[in-house]
Amino acid sequence: MNRRERILLTGFGPFPGVRENATSKLVPEIAARAEQLNWNVQIAVDVLPVGWRDGPDRARQLIEQFDPAVVLHFGVSEAASGFVIETRAENICKPRPDAAGELPRLELLDLEGAADKACTIPCAAIVSRLRENGLPAELSEDAGGYLCNAVLLDTLARARPGLRAGFIHVPTYLAADSRPMTMADAVRGGLQIVHACLDQEILGDEVQREVAPTPTGPRRSQAWTASRIT
Repeated sequence: MNRRERILLTGFGPFPGVRENATSKLVPEIAARAEQLNWNVQIAVDVLPVGWRDGPDRARQLIEQFDPAVVLHFGVSEAASGFVIETRAENICKPRPDAAGELPRLELLDLEGAADKACTIPCAAIVSRLRENGLPAELSEDAGGYLCNAVLLDTLARARPGLRAGFIHVPTYLAADSRPMTMADAVRGGLQIVHACLDQEILGDEVQREVAPTPTGPRRSQAWTASRIT
């Protein structure tokens, strides 16, 4: 099959308490590694602002511009001890300041929306696949009341039929020697997550092999940035 599935990967920028967001480095690394493996996919990456208004707006703009088949948002959590695969987003927001110091205007993200929205990626299959590859993973029903949850709810609420969308939390610190998970582990797991969201027929035989750890130097090939999609 010659079609190339489009995938959008997003991370987040800094916010109060997190001066350097590991996902801003993680998502370009996942895309670069997928390029090396010659997967039959087209990947766009972007780092979302941690803003109650700007974060969801930016994600919405990217989806409209790139028209992906899969949207995977990545964020950090101090409570995460590995990959935390969110299963839903809730229509709530906590009174926490964003990166600009702004608070949410209301207690609900959408006054006319449902109480929650279910993610449309194969969450249980993703957890099983990560564990089979020796990576810590668990399911979660609580994406938090901060921007991770807000972006996810907005994506799910506006998703066209058939869009596979979800959110993955990773530990706040992902260094070469960090525990419980290194950046190399996170990249390897990120590739497994992408694979679980796509058909084998699209990716080809390459995905049958376990993805090996990869060096984690700061790569940001512009060929993989959403701003290059016109």
